[in-house]
Amino acid sequence: MVIRLRNATIKAIEDTETKRLKLLRIVSKAEGAKLTLELPEALCDKMNVRDGIVVIVDSKPIARGDKSKLYAEGDIFKIGENGGFEVVGAIGGLRFVLTLANPTPAKKKIFAADRFYLMLL
Repeated sequence: MVIRLRNATIKAIEDTETKRLKLLRIVSKAEGAKLTLELPEALCDKMNVRDGIVVIVDSKPIARGDKSKLYAEGDIFKIGENGGFEVVGAIGGLRFVLTLANPTPAKKKIFAADRFYLMLL
C-alpha cells in the first residue's frame, strides 16, 4: 500500500539554523497528514508557499521517480502514536517527519521496514 497525498499544499518554506537549508512544511487536510522536510535551498527554489503538490511514500522503489521534483530514499528512526501516527526519519541526513491522523494498518505497514522512498510531484 502506498501513502498518496494528492491534494497537499506547501504551507511554509522556512529558514533553518543551518545555512543553505530550508524547512518545507506540507499539509493535506483531506488525508489528515502533515509532512516536514529539511531540504537544501537549491531543491526548494522551484517550490512556493501555497503550491499544490502530490506526495507519495512507499516501502519499495517508486516507478516514475525520474519525473518528480524530488525522489529520495530515507531511513526510519522512530515511530510513535502520540495523538496520531508519527514517523521520524532522515533523507541523506536531513530531517523527515510525517504525521498521519487516521492511518490504516496497510499504511502503517509501509514503515515496518527500516527504509522508505519519497516522491514529490
